Amino acid sequence: MDKNNEWFTMEKTLFVDILREKKLMLPPLSGYTDYPYRKILAKFKPPFITTEMVNARAVIGNNKNTTERLKKEEGTHLRGVQLLGKDPKYMKKAAITIRNLGFDYIDINMGCTVRKVVSKGEGISLMKNEDLACKIVKTVSEAVDVPVTVKLRAGFSKESINVVSLSKKLEDAGAVAVTIHGRTGEKKFNPEMDLNVIRDVAEALFIPVIANGGVFSSDDAKNALIKTGASAVMPGRGIIGNPWLVTEILYGFSEESFISPGLKERKDVCIEHVRSNCSYYGARNGVCKMRKIVARYFPLAKNLKFLKVDMQNAKTADEIFPILNKIKEVDTVWIYER
Repeated sequence: MDKNNEWFTMEKTLFVDILREKKLMLPPLSGYTDYPYRKILAKFKPPFITTEMVNARAVIGNNKNTTERLKKEEGTHLRGVQLLGKDPKYMKKAAITIRNLGFDYIDINMGCTVRKVVSKGEGISLMKNEDLACKIVKTVSEAVDVPVTVKLRAGFSKESINVVSLSKKLEDAGAVAVTIHGRTGEKKFNPEMDLNVIRDVAEALFIPVIANGGVFSSDDAKNALIKTGASAVMPGRGIIGNPWLVTEILYGFSEESFISPGLKERKDVCIEHVRSNCSYYGARNGVCKMRKIVARYFPLAKNLKFLKVDMQNAKTADEIFPILNKIKEVDTVWIYER
């Protein structure tokens, strides 16, 4: 790929250079990488933060929930939006809106496996329609001067693994990077990631390839790069309740020592998350959203099943704080006491 070509604007060149240097991009996770959590993640200075997935039609229509998802957090990182849709016309209009809001890049979703998304021909369904997928990327990339990336899986199903051929076409259509999740559409989290398919894409493309999934530690990140030849990694579920993973991975790449946070630090950040959620969504909705998150801040604690039960019964932030106080450190072991 010739970076001197007019197709490569300054923004695109900067994006690629930072991606290759830092080797880390944070994921768009529906229900998790919302504005309150992105504010926390930003404090750990990742190079890129992407919003939750937003629908192109909702962006154009100024949908209230979508507008909330597009609120920009402070930080030194590049800010991206993951855009969902199948109509090139709407995707173009939404992309222009997103660019005008000041975002730095746009990621097109071609990997979502949620039934209501797939039934509309969006998300991973686009992998079955390569011509439409390429038309969307070409239309969006020509409409805005910011980088356009695409997030894919290995294929719609194990019978139709086409990510190599499709990625090459998307590169030609204007994508500056692709993120590959090494599972097919019918496989959510099991079996293990197929790193070989990511390697095949990395070997076939000139643009950066980002290896997605199965990254829960610095060692996982290093292993993914070694085995796939990808330019960067994108953790998935491992980032939920663990913003320290940003530091751990970046330190690992630079051979710096990482010290895992202690119990107090984890509690402090968790409390910040609770308060931020309640302030942003309102007390009741904020607590509801934290019910599935709090336990993830303390993965090594014993008796977590009891913490999860107690969280399901919590209705206010004031009821969460006593729950956190029940997590004790006894002889270097974290225990949830009932």
